[in-house]
Amino acid sequence: MRFPPSPTHQHRRLLRTRQAADYLCISEWKLRRLVQDGGLPFVQDGEGTPFLFDLRDLDAYIDRHKRIGIDLFAS
Repeated sequence: MRFPPSPTHQHRRLLRTRQAADYLCISEWKLRRLVQDGGLPFVQDGEGTPFLFDLRDLDAYIDRHKRIGIDLFAS
């Protein structure tokens, strides 16, 4: 018997701006700035169409910005 996928598994590969910003836990403004500065690739099917963001690119952005060992109490 096959069960339908749960809502948590119904991920789309491409996300709109608000969804992508939520995924990265940043504001839409910050996401648009990343695009403008060339820090995050996007898909656009024509002028005036919404920006779409590939989950793999968002995950790669997260991986590139991971930090380890920062001393939060250093002065």
